[in-house]
Amino acid sequence: MPAEMGAPPSSFVPSGADSLPLEIGVLIAGWHTGIVLPASELGPLVPLLRNDPGARYVSFGWGNRRFYMSSHPGPEDAIAALFRSPSTVLVQPAAAPSGPTASDIHIHWLCADRGQVWRMDHYIEQSLVRPGHPVDIGPGPFPDSRFYASTEHYSVVHTCNTWTAAALEYAHLPISATGVLFSGQVDGRVSDLRACRAAQ
Repeated sequence: MPAEMGAPPSSFVPSGADSLPLEIGVLIAGWHTGIVLPASELGPLVPLLRNDPGARYVSFGWGNRRFYMSSHPGPEDAIAALFRSPSTVLVQPAAAPSGPTASDIHIHWLCADRGQVWRMDHYIEQSLVRPGHPVDIGPGPFPDSRFYASTEHYSVVHTCNTWTAAALEYAHLPISATGVLFSGQVDGRVSDLRACRAAQ
């Protein structure tokens, strides 16, 4: 997780309605994972929606800057990603939850309370250069998506999947990020968590 990040300020998490169930998603896309949050609960991340204020959901992915931003990453990009290197956060707003587009791509929906979602907002905010004024470093590969500079470093021992699991753990969801390097590990650790609709 972002270096030396403690708990959010006491004024960060809104008071009241903390037990209100909110559905969030864990995106599993081949070797990559990310987080999907309701746009209505972005807190300090709202500035990231300036290009699409009507979005209902926003996905956040983190990864090696060179590999993630390359239109056609090659073997040299993959090798470079094995070593400590700059990273980026990909932000993609959407009007509705994305459905699966391939056999190895799906979203695992799970239930969280408002306090947990806002802790996750804080985790993502602290992953960005200049929290509150994120540094836009270019367009993403999907409509209205953008890349933003990140404070963290990518390496073979701290991957996008480590970042995703650490976000869930920081939010006080029953997930441990210890030892997570691969998407299958994230998928396995969230597989027993229920979606909000399952409780209805």
